[in-house]
Parts: sequence; C-alpha cells; structure tokens
Amino acid sequence: MNIIWTDAARDDLLEIRDYLKLYQSPAFVRKATEQIRDEVGSLKDWPSKGIYVKELEELQLEPYRELLAGQHRIIFERASEAFYVHIVCHASRDLEALLRRRLLAG
Repeated sequence: MNIIWTDAARDDLLEIRDYLKLYQSPAFVRKATEQIRDEVGSLKDWPSKGIYVKELEELQLEPYRELLAGQHRIIFERASEAFYVHIVCHASRDLEALLRRRLLAG
C-alpha cells in the first residue's frame, strides 16, 4: 500500500524540523525527523500497525490511527488503497483542536 502525506502533514514535519533547529544539534534534528519518517514507512511492512486515536474514540472513526515517534504523534487514515498521513505533532500539542481543524471541518 502507498503512503501519502497530506500537504498539512508535510508542513507539520517541516515546522518540527525548523523548531528543533533552533534548540537542538543538527544530528538530533536529523534523528528526530528520520524517526518520524521511519515510523510512517513501517506501515508498508506492518499495515495493521497503529492504535486508535483516543480523541476520536467517541466518534468511532475506525480508519484513523496513531503512531508514536519519540515525542511526536502521527495521525493517519487507513484506506483501502493507501495510508494518508494527516497530522504530525508534538505530544504536548492540543490534538483535539488540530483534529477539528483538519479532519472534522469538512
């Protein structure tokens, strides 16, 4: 199955990288972004991977799952033909607000 990063998720990854560049070494920045990419890439070998997103449990949105990469949450959707990465954020962020803006607004 293909892995498709939404524009918003790509922007999330760039923002994380840019933020880390301000406070961390280049090696740490590379490691953190590679960890996120590797975790998403692991879906090709383990398509059932991921846990339910607790913020979405009440809505019973089964296709949405979550992966963890270090201190980052990766929200993706499992569709029949591909995985769609929607959100990459630090675990301390308000995920409910992000979900409302990106997934539930339409």
